[in-house]
Amino acid sequence: MTVAVNPPPLRVLIIDDSPFDTELIIRELNSSFITHFRRVDTAEEMLGALASATWDIVISDYVMPSFSGLNAIALLRKEGYTTPLIVVSGKIEDEAAVETMRAGANDYILKDNLARLVPAIRRELEESEVRRQKKTVEDELRKLSHAVEQSPVSIIITDKNGTIEYVNPKFTQVTGYGADEAVGQTPRILKSGNMPDSEYRRLWETITSGREWHGDIINKKKNGDLFWERASISAIKDADGVITHFVGVNEDISEQRRTELAHKQAMNQLRQAQKMEAIGQLAGGIAHDFNNLLTVINGYSTMLLHEMPVDDPFRSEVNEILKAGERAADLTHQLLAFSRRQMLEPKVININHLVRNMEKMLKRLIRENIVMHTRLYEQLGVVKVDPGQVEQIIMNLLVNARDALGNGGTITIETADVYLDKTFVNENPGAVEGNYVMLAVHDNGEGMTEETRRKIFEPFFTTKGQGKGTGLGLATVYGIVKQSGGYIQVASELGQWTSFRVYFPRVDSEAWQEETVTRHEGPKGNETILVIEDEIGVLNLTAHTLKRSGYEVLQASSPTEASRIFSANHHRIDLVLSDVIMPEKNGPTLVREFREKRPDLKIIFMSGYTDDTISSPQIIDEHTAFINKPFTPDVLVERVRDVLEGRLNI
Repeated sequence: MTVAVNPPPLRVLIIDDSPFDTELIIRELNSSFITHFRRVDTAEEMLGALASATWDIVISDYVMPSFSGLNAIALLRKEGYTTPLIVVSGKIEDEAAVETMRAGANDYILKDNLARLVPAIRRELEESEVRRQKKTVEDELRKLSHAVEQSPVSIIITDKNGTIEYVNPKFTQVTGYGADEAVGQTPRILKSGNMPDSEYRRLWETITSGREWHGDIINKKKNGDLFWERASISAIKDADGVITHFVGVNEDISEQRRTELAHKQAMNQLRQAQKMEAIGQLAGGIAHDFNNLLTVINGYSTMLLHEMPVDDPFRSEVNEILKAGERAADLTHQLLAFSRRQMLEPKVININHLVRNMEKMLKRLIRENIVMHTRLYEQLGVVKVDPGQVEQIIMNLLVNARDALGNGGTITIETADVYLDKTFVNENPGAVEGNYVMLAVHDNGEGMTEETRRKIFEPFFTTKGQGKGTGLGLATVYGIVKQSGGYIQVASELGQWTSFRVYFPRVDSEAWQEETVTRHEGPKGNETILVIEDEIGVLNLTAHTLKRSGYEVLQASSPTEASRIFSANHHRIDLVLSDVIMPEKNGPTLVREFREKRPDLKIIFMSGYTDDTISSPQIIDEHTAFINKPFTPDVLVERVRDVLEGRLNI
């Protein structure tokens, strides 16, 4: 028997003199959390609440009769609490908002836009956990550093050229050697000159990739005598992930020291993850409004082209507007893919079929002096992914390989069933042990340096000339792979070759059957559709598009208006087309209320940025679908017809 485990309640301390406003806040939180809260409105009450319980989040009004949000921030920080604090207030001037953030607030939200509250709290809870983990690691490192200084372990640190920079002082004291003599008794990385070139090459490739090397190394004493010693060599990175030094230790290294080195690497990875997450939040933050604007621009441009005669003198100008809008939409989608905030529609597929269906199109992307081969494993397992996103991965990797073959060469697309074992996981942080389907793209082009390889997944990083690349192709691949639960590995030899290997979790083959797609004719209809959208331009465009296709359209520019219209017309509404993120109440919450009256109500959610308000599991049912903004009128009416006629698998 499976026992459901409820998530722990969200513990909220609310600083507000208005019980009514507090009720609005709790109602918004209860749509996504099980909430335990306490309301206070004075400094004394706040101190008592902080002392008597542990809180996940503090929400404070900006101005109160005897207290203020700024006072609350100052008191919270003075008492040493790191609990996130969000200011929720009525109208607030820009200067006051800036002052609030400078004082230490984590965010501020207007009371007439409480739809932002839940996403903001989720973000702060995640960042609070990262800060907690970072503090734990730092505390552990301080303890380990002290322990190592007290241990007579043979340790030597060199820079990347092998120049000695540090010898454990405790080692020289215990053995009686001076510093120079101590150097002679410890691993001199790549300095003895008496190991085979192949071994030096293997050692160097291992440590410059950030992995730890273990093995036998020939060491040299001060008197010139050579001896074999069992050693471990690790890379040390700075805050940006750049390798600056190497640490060599003999095999009797203490477990504490091993843990210290592992934690240092973990901290570097944590800093990199924080940087990538910050960029992702920036990308997601602009996407909602930007995609609304593009929906209007691209939608009306498409309508104009449909209505204009072929010989209209302004047709080419309108077409250029549409092309520019589509390019802007592509850039936005790439940013959302990198930040893992796009909506995926996963299906169980065989990647071999996907590659074969794309093969002709892929060959058109490469030049005549490039040969493309496929090496597909015939008994390949199946994966559950978004087919369109996997197609984007393949195209981006192919274009990247093509650009690396300036003088021509060979590109190979490969698939295989693989098992990632513990050794692989230990050498590739972020990978998870298990069964995977591998999709790989290899080229024998110019390769890349270690510095380039380290930066390739960062958005806007490109080695191409100005105007020849956005720097988003590989960032998009990275985001899609991560959001799909997979792992991506890169290997390269400068001047010789590059390989990208993408690993998707394998699923039960019985869950897969090849789909046959049947398209229908005539997307027109006569059903009644309720459209809910707070952006007036998008609302008018959507309503106009559906009316032109024969539908009766009911329009609502807010959740409150939508509830009123639905109450009066719920018996005759055939479909609800709703935005996801809106003031007052988000789309999924509103639809849940509608379905209390109409359990079989058909729904299409539309958004360019969901901010975790909706996820794939929420739309996997026979009556619910999703459409990404920006969409064109043609795509919209096609999607509406699919949902009304029960063709959601198309």
